Amino acid sequence: MGETLMNFENRNEAILIVGAGLSGVSAADGIRQAGFEGRVILASDEPESPYDRPPLSKEVLREPDALQRLQLRDSDFYARNRIEMMLGRAAERIERDTRRVRFSDGTIVHYEKLLIATGSSLRALPILPTGMSMVFYLRRLSDAIALRDALPKISRLLIIGAGVIGLEVAAVARDLGIAVTVLEASARPMARATCETMCDFIVDRHMKHQVDIRTQTTILGVEKHANGYRVTLSDGSAVFADAIVVGVGVVPNIGLAEAAGLTVSAAGIHVDGQGRTDDDHIYAAGEVTFHYNSLLERMDRQENWAHASAHGEHVGRAMVVGGPDYAEISGYWSDQYDFSVQSFGVSAGDRNVVRGNPDTGSFAIFHLSNGVVIGVSAVGAARDMRAGKAFVNAGAEVPEDVLSDLTIDLGKWRQQVST
Repeated sequence: MGETLMNFENRNEAILIVGAGLSGVSAADGIRQAGFEGRVILASDEPESPYDRPPLSKEVLREPDALQRLQLRDSDFYARNRIEMMLGRAAERIERDTRRVRFSDGTIVHYEKLLIATGSSLRALPILPTGMSMVFYLRRLSDAIALRDALPKISRLLIIGAGVIGLEVAAVARDLGIAVTVLEASARPMARATCETMCDFIVDRHMKHQVDIRTQTTILGVEKHANGYRVTLSDGSAVFADAIVVGVGVVPNIGLAEAAGLTVSAAGIHVDGQGRTDDDHIYAAGEVTFHYNSLLERMDRQENWAHASAHGEHVGRAMVVGGPDYAEISGYWSDQYDFSVQSFGVSAGDRNVVRGNPDTGSFAIFHLSNGVVIGVSAVGAARDMRAGKAFVNAGAEVPEDVLSDLTIDLGKWRQQVST
């Protein structure tokens, strides 16, 4: 399709990827798919082979053998694609004038092009700093292993933050018979990720499992006792817990880029539709970025698996052969108890049309803006989810009475908008 390799002065020059999460590994794959024959170096400050993060709050906590299934790619992938691994070494400084990166062990790597795929870090609460005994922040494999090993000793768990991670941990803990209290500062759980109808369904399921969810509630004080913590709350009550899990969001790891003088903001490293920063030799991919999405025709930030995979591969290819700007719609899923929430596109609209009955555990919600389907969320409704994705991708206008009528086959409507 007219793609040509960009002018690398020396085919032995390296493309260095800093960050070996999903976006970094996907970028390495995209680079090789695009035909680049030079060196590809994948660096990570974690010692483990690149692994998948969504299972950390689910399978890793409840299944002893889950660690064996976490690898993003098997070892043959890295060998076959000649991807050089630098694990357990943090990138400390980018030297743009000489195109070098200095690492924590003293290693210096020269690059022809650099990809920053450093992802995000958990937002910490000053009142519960990392390192406190029996206080857990769940972001890395080591965090999940530490929590998994502690769960058998816990009878009362306090979770701060009713987002996806917090509620997934709550579900695992309840299945293990642990008493769980969840605090949420906003008016409802998963407020950024769901509409009210889906939120009501999720809360109802947790209440049926005896989870104590308290919204519009924050921590005022924490007292350490011999057998756990006494936590005083903004509603005047106190909670006693053997352990605390904190899940109050993430912040993009922009420090490396900021120190190098690249354009950044609280939303991430600013990149164009190719993933390029304001330095032609430096790119960024995944949730560390505030990126241009040509489908949305605006800058965007996403924090989900689908975006990390798609954006990583896209930017990897763009570093080698260019091509069209990034144009993807993202989504997420969350496994809790015996149900899975799936969402694609925007998770709430000016109208949210329910198809099916949430009480049955099988339903879909179509999110509309000015009559156009801009998102779909579903539980136990795979066919409706597929139809919803087609509607979103096509920017389709589908009548509300059609969307809500279970006697109408949405598959036929999906075929119409897909042709």
